[in-house]
Amino acid sequence: ARPALLRIARAPRPARAEPCMFEEANVAAPAAETATSLVDELGAEASPAVDISTLPSTAMDASAGATDAFGAGLGGLDDPFGESPLLMDTVSLDDPPAGFESPDITVSSRPNTQFAQTPAAQPPGITPAEPAIAVTPTGPNDTAKAALARPVFTSETVTPSEPGRGAGPVTAQPTAILGSPVQPTTTEPAARSAAAARAATVSSESSYVHEMSEAIAHASSFAALTAALEPVQAWPWTAEQEAGIKRCKTYIPDRDVVAGFCVSSINEWRVSQPRVLVLTRSAYYRVKYEPQTGKVEHYKKTPLSELRALENTVTGLKVYLKSQDGQSGPKKWASWMMAKVSRAEARTDEFQHAREYRSALSPGPPPSPDQVCDIIAASFAKAAELLRDGLPTGGVPFAPPAIITTHERKQILSERKAAARAEEERLEREAAEAELRSALAVATASRDREPKTSGEINHAVLARPLRRARRAADADTTLIEEAEHLKGELEEELRSRLQSERLERERVEREAAVADLEAALTYAATSRDNASLARALKRARKAVDVSSELILHGEDLKMEIDAEKKAEREAAEEALRQRKLAERMERERVETDAATAELEAAVSAAEASRDTTWLLKALRRARRAAGVSAELLDRADSLKHEIDLEKKVAAEEARAAE
Repeated sequence: ARPALLRIARAPRPARAEPCMFEEANVAAPAAETATSLVDELGAEASPAVDISTLPSTAMDASAGATDAFGAGLGGLDDPFGESPLLMDTVSLDDPPAGFESPDITVSSRPNTQFAQTPAAQPPGITPAEPAIAVTPTGPNDTAKAALARPVFTSETVTPSEPGRGAGPVTAQPTAILGSPVQPTTTEPAARSAAAARAATVSSESSYVHEMSEAIAHASSFAALTAALEPVQAWPWTAEQEAGIKRCKTYIPDRDVVAGFCVSSINEWRVSQPRVLVLTRSAYYRVKYEPQTGKVEHYKKTPLSELRALENTVTGLKVYLKSQDGQSGPKKWASWMMAKVSRAEARTDEFQHAREYRSALSPGPPPSPDQVCDIIAASFAKAAELLRDGLPTGGVPFAPPAIITTHERKQILSERKAAARAEEERLEREAAEAELRSALAVATASRDREPKTSGEINHAVLARPLRRARRAADADTTLIEEAEHLKGELEEELRSRLQSERLERERVEREAAVADLEAALTYAATSRDNASLARALKRARKAVDVSSELILHGEDLKMEIDAEKKAEREAAEEALRQRKLAERMERERVETDAATAELEAAVSAAEASRDTTWLLKALRRARRAAGVSAELLDRADSLKHEIDLEKKVAAEEARAAE
C-alpha cells in the first residue's frame, strides 16, 4: 500500500488535509483509517473550532506512519550528507509542496486510476472507519477523489502560534473532499469507546513484542530460539518478501536455519539495498534476492564469532564486525589518508567495521520498525551466545556481541579516550616526578659542596624538570615546591658568588694596572719614550677605582713627551727644507751659468756662419734655465730672426732667377 502524504498548508493559507490514496483497492492503510476515525470523533465531541496542536498523539503518529509507508513503497535514496536515506516525494508538514497555490485539496501525482470501492481488511484491534462519502466529480482529477473521499479537516482560519513552530490554532470542521460539510455520525460515548479500543490495541502490540523478546532472551537452545522466532513468519511481509525469505532459506548451504528477515542494508557508501538476512546456528547470511526473477544473485556469509557489537540506532540496527564487510567507504578512506599524512595510528576499535540494517516492513500492523530491529539484534546476540556455550573442546572461544545504543557507544568511546588520556597523564606525571627528583639530588649536591665556585652551583639543572612537572597533571606539589625553593636558594647563592668573584677580579686588575702605570711613568721620565706609558694609561682607565691623580700625572707626562717629540720633529723638518732649498738653488745657478755660456757661444757662431742650428738648441736651454740674462735672450732672438729673413730673401731671388 502506498498512501499519499498528509499535507497541511502553512499560515496564513487555509490548511486542508489530503486524503489517503491507494494504488490497490484491496490493500488497507491502518494509519489512514485511524486518522479518519479520529476526525469523526473530534467532529462528534469537539466544538467547530479545533486546535490541531491539541490533537491526540495517535493522530500525528498515524500521519507519520502514512508518510513512512509512502517512503517505503517508493524506496530509499542515498543521502550523501546524512545518516538516513531520503524518501522520494517527501513533503514537510510545515512547508507546503511546490505548486500549492490554493487552499483546495491537492491530490498526489499518482496515475488517475479509478479504483473499485472494495472494503479493505483491517488489522486486529482497529475499528473500521466510516464509509466513504459520495462526491460529485467536478474536475479532471475528481474521479479518483470521489472514489477515495473521506471526512477530512477544512480549515477556515490559521493563526501562527510561535515563529518557527508552524501553524497555531486552526478552525476546522469535518467535510467531504469536494462536497458540503458533513455532520458527525458518531456520538460521544462511541468515540470514547473507539479511543479505548485503540489504546487496548497498542497495549496488546507492545505486549506481543515484549513476550517475543522475553522468549528469545530465555531461549536455552537453538531449538527454543527457533521456536521463539516462529512469529516472524507471520509478520505482515509482502508476497514478494515472503517468497524471498523462503527462497533464501533453502538457497544457503547451511540447513540449520533459525529465522529470516527482509531488511534494507546500508553500506559504507550510504547506499540502501534490499536484502534478506538469514540467521543460522553458526552464521548469518546477507542474501540479494531478485523478486522479478525469483532468483538469488549472491550472498555474503558472516560467522557469528565475527560479531563485535550490535547498536540500536534511531533509524535501525548497526552490526559491528571484526573485519571489513563490503567495500570501504569514503569516510574510512579519508581517515586512512589523514593517518598516513599525520603518521598517526588508524582507528582499530570494535566500532571500525559496521553495516546498518533497517526494517523493510510497511508501517502499520505490528511490529514497528524499531521493534523489528530490536528482535533482530536480540536473535543475533542470543544465537552468538548459544554458539559460544556449545563450542566443542578445543574450539576458539569468542565473546558474544553486546546490544548497545548510540549513546552507549559514544559513552564507551568517550570513557576509553578519557582512560587513555588518564594513562598518558599518569606516565608523564611519574616520568616528570622521577626526573625532578634526580635533578633535586644533583642540585642539592652542588649546594652542599664546599669550597666551590659559581660555576659549580648547578641551578640550571632544575629548570627543565620543573617546567615538565608543572605541565604534568596532578604532579606532587610538595616536590615541586621543594624544587622551587632549592632553585631559589641556588640562584641567590649564585648571584652572591658572582658578585664577590667580580669584585675580586676588579681588585686584582686594579692593583696590576696601578703597578704597570707607575713602572711606565718611571721609565718614560728617564727614557722620554711614551709607548709603554700609553698602554699603561689605557689599562688603568679600564680598571675600576684606579687613582685619578696617578692617571692625570701619567697623562701630563705623556703630553710633555709628545710636545718634546713634536718640537724635535719640526726642527728636523725645517733643517731638511733649508738643505733641499740650498741644493736646488745651487743646481739652478750651475744650470744658468752653463746655459748662458752655451747661448753666448751659439750667438757668436751664428753671427759668423749665419746658421741657426746650434742657436736654436742653446736658446731652448736658456729659456728653461732660471736667471739667464734677458738681454742675451733678446740678442739671440734678433739674430735668429735676421738669419731666417736672409734665407727667405735668398730663396725668393733663386726662384726668381730660375
